[in-house]
Amino acid sequence: MSSDNSDEKFVMDPDHGEIPDLRNSKGHGFYCFKHDGVYLYIVHPSVLKGVRPADHLRSIKEAELKDDDIFICAYPKCGTHWLWEVIEMLKSGTIKYQKDVKETRMLELISKDGIEAVPQPRVFNTHLHLRMLPKQVVEKKIKCFQIMRNPKDACVSFFNHCRDMTPPYDYEGDFVEFTEAFLSEKMAFGSYSTYLLSWKAEVAAAPELPVLDLFYEDMKFDPVKTVKDVARFLGLSSTDQFCEEVADACSFKKMKKVDQEMKGDAPIKIWADGKEGTFYRKGEIGDWKNWFTVAESERFDQIWNAKMKDSGFKFTYTPV
Repeated sequence: MSSDNSDEKFVMDPDHGEIPDLRNSKGHGFYCFKHDGVYLYIVHPSVLKGVRPADHLRSIKEAELKDDDIFICAYPKCGTHWLWEVIEMLKSGTIKYQKDVKETRMLELISKDGIEAVPQPRVFNTHLHLRMLPKQVVEKKIKCFQIMRNPKDACVSFFNHCRDMTPPYDYEGDFVEFTEAFLSEKMAFGSYSTYLLSWKAEVAAAPELPVLDLFYEDMKFDPVKTVKDVARFLGLSSTDQFCEEVADACSFKKMKKVDQEMKGDAPIKIWADGKEGTFYRKGEIGDWKNWFTVAESERFDQIWNAKMKDSGFKFTYTPV
């Protein structure tokens, strides 16, 4: 996290409550506050508009939803952008890219009023835990997607994302330091393992909630099948040919080009000046091998496996 910045002064405002010190021994870490047991970024003042961060999040729980709303839920860097575009095409029945970025439909960035102002049909996305979402998600049995990715590739992708963000949300430590934060709770959105375990427990407590679990790796291996699975879950009568067209239009290469050439602005400035920040970096399965040493990989496995023992989650770490 960089210093001497007006936004940094905002996130350190004592009116936000106690700001935990998440820095490591080298002074690198994240500016967050803790809400409902999870560390979260303090949203930019242009979004909060004078509202306290905790009140901003609490307002989300009271948002009025429509029966045909759709929610994409995921830990950061697990494929939310890809899935959002796929669902929008399937819902519209046209091969047409969204000019808006998915952050314009991200619960954390638009709050209660923003949620209710989005015109139908509506596909929202979030990195929040199920318990933090609008209460009507469970009450109205809103269709939800949970998209997951192997933790090593997610860690690498999240590191590169945070490294290029605008201050004070950027991360100045190296990859090893970031991995330590990723395996602990001391970072924005908490640890991936805690997110997954919480999601599983909270969904189990709401057995009538319709949820489709997807894996990033399956989307890469067989995108057409994934598109068909999504259409079927949504009750859409999409033809095989149209599903193939959607899968092709939403290939990583094409999505990266669309992001660079036609996407509009996010509700807040995400990327730092002089950085080549992008939501689409490589999109590969197994890129983690270019980042972890053998010893680091083994240590990651040891910690991850201990946390996730008997959880039932199984991930693919290398291409087939």
